[in-house]
Amino acid sequence: MDRKHSNTSSTLRNSAETRRIYSVVFEQKGASPPRSVLITSGWWGEGKTTLACNLAALAAGEKGKKVLLIDYNWFSPEVHTQFGIPAEPPPSSSRDVLDKVIAVPGMGDLSILTAAAFTGSESWNDASSIPSQAALINEAKNRYDLIFIDASAVYPTNRNMNDPMLLGKAADGVILVALTHVTPKSKTKRACCALQSSGALVLGIVANQWRNPLSPLSHGPARRHGTGKAGTRLLPSNR
Repeated sequence: MDRKHSNTSSTLRNSAETRRIYSVVFEQKGASPPRSVLITSGWWGEGKTTLACNLAALAAGEKGKKVLLIDYNWFSPEVHTQFGIPAEPPPSSSRDVLDKVIAVPGMGDLSILTAAAFTGSESWNDASSIPSQAALINEAKNRYDLIFIDASAVYPTNRNMNDPMLLGKAADGVILVALTHVTPKSKTKRACCALQSSGALVLGIVANQWRNPLSPLSHGPARRHGTGKAGTRLLPSNR
């Protein structure tokens, strides 16, 4: 699906690929599912924001969960554009960042904390500290069933971004998105190893735009943005 068509979405939350990924991560029998999941990628433009929005919309709209989607991609925030909501949080006299969430109409019990919510009551440095991140996610668990976090890509590093390798420590698990046939496997492996070395639990790698080589739809190049007609697969991280 192209990014320009991906905002607010029965289309997104009903996609078969999103359901499969959700089932693998959250509905395994005999396993304790994560409450907070960070979605990142090895490089930019691999589809992590779309996946984060898909999973959050599915969990809230179809699974009946109370869901919070946090935009921690401060360098290039896009979650608000996916749902057509304002980038600025509603006015609030409280210093609690979680009081600045925006409810998304027609999407079940889904709330979004935009990147702009962190620029008011907390300084940039305070909001990016590990204790602050962990405290925010732990407090969110008291209010929501599931927390999805859209983070910056692991590479290239940028001083204005909240490092996903550090942020991954505060979440229960990390999903790494890789755009197949575009991003070299070496970059994806490098990002996965970096996340694991930092102490983050990598739940799996989503192969975006994966094509079955036996399918007639497998011919033609993949695109940098969106998922096109190809699907996604959640691959083990070999942790």
